[in-house]
Amino acid sequence: MTLDQLRNVLAWPATEALLKTLIIVLLGLLAMKGVRVFTGRLQREVDDPDLARKRLREQRAQTVASLLNSVGTVAIAGVMLLTVLAVLGVPIAPLLASVGVLGLAVSFGAQSLIKDLISGVFMLIEGQFAVGDVVKVGDTAGLVEKVTLRTIVLRDINGVVHVVPNGTVDTLSNMTKTWSRAVLEIGVAYKEDVDRVMEVMLDEAMQLARDPDWAPVIVEEPVVPGVERFDDSAVTIRVMFKTLPLKQWDVGREYRRRIKNRFDAEGIEIPFPHRTFYWGEDQNLLAVAGRGEGPEVGGAEPS
Repeated sequence: MTLDQLRNVLAWPATEALLKTLIIVLLGLLAMKGVRVFTGRLQREVDDPDLARKRLREQRAQTVASLLNSVGTVAIAGVMLLTVLAVLGVPIAPLLASVGVLGLAVSFGAQSLIKDLISGVFMLIEGQFAVGDVVKVGDTAGLVEKVTLRTIVLRDINGVVHVVPNGTVDTLSNMTKTWSRAVLEIGVAYKEDVDRVMEVMLDEAMQLARDPDWAPVIVEEPVVPGVERFDDSAVTIRVMFKTLPLKQWDVGREYRRRIKNRFDAEGIEIPFPHRTFYWGEDQNLLAVAGRGEGPEVGGAEPS
């Protein structure tokens, strides 16, 4: 092909439109890549000596990055589509007017969608939760894996993913906002000296808090408030740890393991339910058994 023939091909309107379209698509893809690079930098590790504040800032950055990725991709794709249509000679003004009328018509049938979007905006602005938090929405609790303007994606302890529309959230409980608390209630036998038991529990809790492997996640000294209640077969005593978010369950499991071993070493009884049978007054059970007699099955009364 000669140079003049190549110029004639490039001067052909269809070829020119195709080249412009390719350039627009390429610029759009580069813009999307730029958004991902920018949001990736937002999610870099934060240098902060306060671990709780560090986690909060990292969560916030991750949530904003997730939102910018989704919104930026949709916005760039929309602009790219309109620009390509303009290059191909499609009138945009009537199209935009039609889209506006269609949007108005759809809005009347999409009130729940609009409610989801507005609720999502306020949730993100107020910082009620972030990606990585454990929240409870109604009867559903789980780890926040993704946040968009329309939905919250939760994964529960069984690995089940729940998608909750923002507009349906009436009450949201954040179990890992800034810090968490491990609250354990330990039952001991009624015959035990509760003051001694509380001293043992506090001593074991302090040992856990000073352990080099656990000290970084326990942000304050543990406390043993005292006797919580009297149950049927146990005196229940409460112990509390203030921990980093998401660490309360790990701390709780470790303390239960340690306090069980400590109680065994100290001879402190962890009770189990007992049942006493009443066989009637002046009845010698051994004598009755020796005569081959016995009360009816229905005559036993638990107490």
